[in-house]
Amino acid sequence: MKPCRRAPRRQDGVAAIELALILLFFIGLLPFVLLFGRALLVYTALQKSTHDAARYLATMPLSQMGSIGTATQGVAFSRQMVVEAMAESWPHMETVRVIVDCVYADESYNCGNFPTAPLQVRIKVAVDMPVDFLPELTRKWLPQLAPIPLRANAILRYVN
Repeated sequence: MKPCRRAPRRQDGVAAIELALILLFFIGLLPFVLLFGRALLVYTALQKSTHDAARYLATMPLSQMGSIGTATQGVAFSRQMVVEAMAESWPHMETVRVIVDCVYADESYNCGNFPTAPLQVRIKVAVDMPVDFLPELTRKWLPQLAPIPLRANAILRYVN
């Protein structure tokens, strides 16, 4: 006797329906992935640029760091370094957001206020990244998205 065989069940199109349902979910998550990916990119560039600017100030010669004029020029150049490094990932960042301090004997002052060498050079940046690059439809769908706060600090020991 032959075993009894059932007729194959037809499931043509079930995989296409499952794929369509799953794609709807993942396409809905795509703006969030893009948003946090961009925030991570901007934060990484911000942290690297603050470190580079602090390294520039920490290696300035003492004769330049002890003079208020040349120290002010160095501070302005380090601020500009941060803003120019951020120009590609965040073109509208202001120079005012970059705070530069020199630490003299446990107190922080503007660089160049004392003729002695500072102990440390500190650069702080505190900005809020607006969520304005998402498509208009997504911003209407999620109106309560607040700007993403980004903070970067770099403290280096003065070596000259």
